[in-house]
Amino acid sequence: MWIATRLATDMLRIETSLFGGKMKIQNFKISFWGWFVLCFVFILPFSFYFSGCGVKNPGLVSAKIYLNLVPPDYDKATEQLLLAIKQDSLNCEAHYLLGNIYAEKNLYWEMMIEFGKVGTCRSKSKDPKMMEDINLIQRQKWTDVFNSGIRLGKKRLQVDQYKLDLLTDFSKYPVYKDSLKAISTEMENPEQFSWDSYQMYGQVKPALEDLENTLAQETVDRYQLAIFIDSTRYEPYLNLAVEYGRRDQLDLALEYYQKALQLKPDDPKVMNDYAVTLLAANRFDQALALYQKILQTDSTNVNALSNLAMIYARGGDNQKALSTYSQIISLDPEFKDAYFNRGLLYLTQTQEKSTQVKYDKDAWGKKPKDKSLSAAYQASLDDYNQIFAKAEADFRKAIQIDPNDKDGYFHLGLLFLSRAQLLEAGKAQDSDYAQAEDSFKKSLEFDLQNTDAMKYLGFTLMSERKWEEASSQLEKLVEMNSADREAWGYLAIAYARLGKKAQADAAFKKSGR
Repeated sequence: MWIATRLATDMLRIETSLFGGKMKIQNFKISFWGWFVLCFVFILPFSFYFSGCGVKNPGLVSAKIYLNLVPPDYDKATEQLLLAIKQDSLNCEAHYLLGNIYAEKNLYWEMMIEFGKVGTCRSKSKDPKMMEDINLIQRQKWTDVFNSGIRLGKKRLQVDQYKLDLLTDFSKYPVYKDSLKAISTEMENPEQFSWDSYQMYGQVKPALEDLENTLAQETVDRYQLAIFIDSTRYEPYLNLAVEYGRRDQLDLALEYYQKALQLKPDDPKVMNDYAVTLLAANRFDQALALYQKILQTDSTNVNALSNLAMIYARGGDNQKALSTYSQIISLDPEFKDAYFNRGLLYLTQTQEKSTQVKYDKDAWGKKPKDKSLSAAYQASLDDYNQIFAKAEADFRKAIQIDPNDKDGYFHLGLLFLSRAQLLEAGKAQDSDYAQAEDSFKKSLEFDLQNTDAMKYLGFTLMSERKWEEASSQLEKLVEMNSADREAWGYLAIAYARLGKKAQADAAFKKSGR
């Protein structure tokens, strides 16, 4: 109490009055305790504040106070840091703290701008530990952003699958509805989707397409953001390439594959995916160079070998393609696609060889006593049968590996049908037609919408003189595709054989013949 009273009486008494700009000071009197208070309560803190030993930016000091609150007041701290930067744009600590706030708020673009300013500034306020912290934060945020892109991409694929499922069976919608609601709540305007109100596929389809497109764009945006945070990582470039490849935007896909490959030049997956897209874009020479590079380091890479064989086949070098497929099979005896694709090459060879067989047969038929013509025909027929046996074995092996391989059954049907047409009427021909019929029917079991299988089955049934069954099959086909003139022509023949003249005439007109 004594000290307080003494202080009260000994405080400075300064009165000022202005008379012509002059200041008049009265009762200037300070005791020992007055000096004590003046120095230690007022003067000393301010002298320390404005000395070179402490911080000189009041905005920065205020921001730190707000940041030390529990919980931190990020909005107030941001206001003060912006004032601090306005006062001193080279203050590294202010940019660093502001970048941290943006990181907490997941404002990634703003975060990177502020962290970038820390990296370029030369202020004395720059602490080496800042850059360590910034690198750690960037790695964490890059991981968050990149993983969110993967998650959104998976949800887009999920919505796409729902769309396909509901197209064929809308009764599944109540099962999918809750999942769609959950997915759409992550979008900016989830209220635009009225999942409870849709009663048929035609109503829900536009909403599914909008959701799918939104998720696709969000996925791309996330990967772009990951690149902005750290442009030295190859993964977002690779995933962007895949996204654009799915959209059939091959130029953009190739651009991002090239960037991924620059960052990861020896990665076989990057090279293989890049090469696959080059194939799709018909850039065979570039794709070939990439596959050869992959095989230099891994000669047993069956995926690279498979695509290399495809390039050889498309380039017309069937012998190299066949040799490569055989190499794949020796490495992986259960590689179904190698058997199937090799079977396709053999099927093509049988079709080419059948022309020679027919030519030699006709020539011998004109001169049946000519032994050289007879020998030539027999030799070409033997060659044909050898190739046929290889094609049949490959297609059957593919089907054995995958009993649901509709393409394997379809091409096996084509193989038998082509030989049946080459043979003379008799048991051998009947057997081949029966094999073709069975194969086409098996293919249709796995794909009821396969119009090619339906047409060839109809033709095979006609060849077997099963007119009623053939007409029934062809009627289904023209119902699905009324513009198929060839199918109408076959149907006209079937109707005529059944004595249905009016229907035959109508079908014949639609065939355009």
